[in-house]
Amino acid sequence: MKKSEILKELEKKFDYLPRREVERTLEKILQFFSSNLAKGARIEIRDFGTFSTKTRESRIGRNPSSGEKIEIKKKNFVHFIPGKKLRKEINVIKD
Repeated sequence: MKKSEILKELEKKFDYLPRREVERTLEKILQFFSSNLAKGARIEIRDFGTFSTKTRESRIGRNPSSGEKIEIKKKNFVHFIPGKKLRKEINVIKD
């Protein structure tokens, strides 16, 4: 689902709010998530999941087209662990 599709769904659900307000609220939420993850904070949304950052250490890799060795630098990435309710909802946990 794209951001524009999320906005359309939210506009339908909150039809009493102006479109611009829905868009601004979604932007604020995404900005909040991004800035806190960039600081290394952990974001936990009960019944949905947990967002955190992890570090992938530098390593030696290979260029797939030439086979030449290259150094891949250390970098951070976003890690998501789904909550129990979400896993049940998408059928990962079978009771």
